[in-house]
Order: sequence, then structure tokens, then C-alpha cells
Amino acid sequence: MFGGFNFDNMQGGPGGPQRANKKVNNKRYYELLEVNQNATDAELKKAYRKKALKEHPDKGGDPEKFKEITKAYETLSDPDKRAVYDRLGEEGLKPGGP
Repeated sequence: MFGGFNFDNMQGGPGGPQRANKKVNNKRYYELLEVNQNATDAELKKAYRKKALKEHPDKGGDPEKFKEITKAYETLSDPDKRAVYDRLGEEGLKPGGP
């Protein structure tokens, strides 16, 4: 907060603050792996292996669900990607994100 103005809800850019941040969903990947947002690398790995075994297409699982679980693990196991995901959700991970 600066001089009664809260900059936390603004996005800046070359043209200055534009608009208030919209609500981002940064919980979906954690829910897919069934871990909390404070999960350690070991907890993520264990949860991924358990879910991947269950959902693997060769074991009769859903191929799309398996892809989602794998993407979630790849994102959350990389500290840089996880930080972006926690801040901006899936939109922040897309090329040319917000």
C-alpha cells in the first residue's frame, strides 16, 4: 500500500496499471495429484506415482486424465513453473501468458 493506494490488485505494463487481477485457479493441479499447496518434492513424487499407476492407459486408465496428471506433476515439480502456477494459474504457463 502506498499513500492509501493498494498496488497489489493492479497489473502493470508499459502503459501502467491496467485493471484489477481476475481470480485465478491455481489449485487444480494440486487437486489432480491430491496434495496440498505446501507439498514437498517427495510428497509430489509419491502422489504422482500413485495416480499415474491408477490412470495409466496400459493399466486401463483414462489417457486424458493421465496426461493431465503428468502435466500437473511436471509443472509442480519444477520450482520456477510452480511459482508461476501458484501466482497466475494455468494461464501463466501458456506461451505469451498474461
